[in-house]
Amino acid sequence: MECHKHHKPPVRWWLLLLPLALLLASVSAITSAADLPKIIYVRPVPNNDDVLLQQGTSGVNNAAKIYRMQASTLESVATRAGRQQQLDNAVRQGAKIVVLMGIEFKEILENTARQAPQTRFLILEHCIPNAAPNITCITFRENEASYLAGMQAALASSAGKIGMIGAVNTPLRLKNSAAFVAGARAAKPGISIHETMWVEGAQPFNDPPRAEMLTKTMLGDGVDVIWAAAAGSNSGVFKALTPQSRARAIGSGVNQCIQAAGRVLDNVEVHADTAIVMAVGLLVNSSTAGSTEPRFDFGLKEGAVSLTALGLDAAYSECEILRQRPVVLKLREANKAIVSGQLKID
Repeated sequence: MECHKHHKPPVRWWLLLLPLALLLASVSAITSAADLPKIIYVRPVPNNDDVLLQQGTSGVNNAAKIYRMQASTLESVATRAGRQQQLDNAVRQGAKIVVLMGIEFKEILENTARQAPQTRFLILEHCIPNAAPNITCITFRENEASYLAGMQAALASSAGKIGMIGAVNTPLRLKNSAAFVAGARAAKPGISIHETMWVEGAQPFNDPPRAEMLTKTMLGDGVDVIWAAAAGSNSGVFKALTPQSRARAIGSGVNQCIQAAGRVLDNVEVHADTAIVMAVGLLVNSSTAGSTEPRFDFGLKEGAVSLTALGLDAAYSECEILRQRPVVLKLREANKAIVSGQLKID
């Protein structure tokens, strides 16, 4: 019988070097990531459940992935000094682009921007007159979606009387209110429209009890479809819509159909994350801060505003208006006309 010797397998030296290679590769990746230009989102308040503010973080993160940047979010203490500190921190950290959301930054941004000409600043919704050349504001043509909301309210109303509850009476909100009325009249000329009611007060964007009271007033006046355009105060509107009232609301900001199942027809959505990605792309592809437009204006065509019922995932939205297919078809036609430029919304 032949005896077989057990030979040791040959040593593969490259396997011994593999951990070192992986370490060097990871160090290289870290180094390259650190070398990427920085984009920093500065929140006006600490992290909370404000969906629009959360979109700021997702928008900046998505833009960083697309345009090879290093993204981070800085949360501010909810004071002027706290916001100024984080704005200064973003500049100090060498941000190429700083993204801001909130009227709270409007008063402090101009001075900071002029002291940091190498940094580009994007501020959503709040434009600064005669701003420094490195400041660009993002505005939304919310009036386009507001027009569609008015159409929907008129077409869905059984009582023939609709209304809107807004957070605070500003030129922008008035413009949206006017578009809501115009859309309603276009869809149903004889519709009765309640005077717009405003939450106002110390916390117009987060005062559900006040919004609930205004809603009950409208319901008492015979309104059966209310556009709730009051941000965090909207939950008060939904609370007032008891099953006995048979009235319905149109939400705002994000999809609120799930939040108040059976009581919300649809929503006027604002996609701040989409707008941030588009704006960053325009900034990155421009050669100097001074060559960019002082304002980017996004609407239905760009996908920065929309109705939930007309979105790609509408079937999963739980919005009541989907039960009224003829209304949805009319909204879709109007949406198409606005996007194509055939229908102009002032």
